[in-house]
Amino acid sequence: MQNYLTHHPMDSYMHHITVLLNKLTTPKRQVPLKQQLSADDLIARLEIALNTKSPVTIQINNSLLSEDVANIYGYVYQNNKGEILVQSPKTHSMTIVLPGTIRHL
Repeated sequence: MQNYLTHHPMDSYMHHITVLLNKLTTPKRQVPLKQQLSADDLIARLEIALNTKSPVTIQINNSLLSEDVANIYGYVYQNNKGEILVQSPKTHSMTIVLPGTIRHL
């Protein structure tokens, strides 16, 4: 019985309230905001990142209408469709990056 309760927590009202309070009180991770680069600078740096074999850090906006940012680290590639892909060196997973969301490279 104890094993069952450990793997299947009770879905009670108090459990939901405590989980909600924990989410609200935990501090959110802040990514330092870098200066927004101009389009010409971004194109030049993106071209260099595509031609080199070293990983880079790209700071992107989480959406087109917000200032919430995230950093993506990895190797930059471009596929036949023109999409920008970033491959993580640790997990080797590919992430598609929208060009309009890139703010710093």
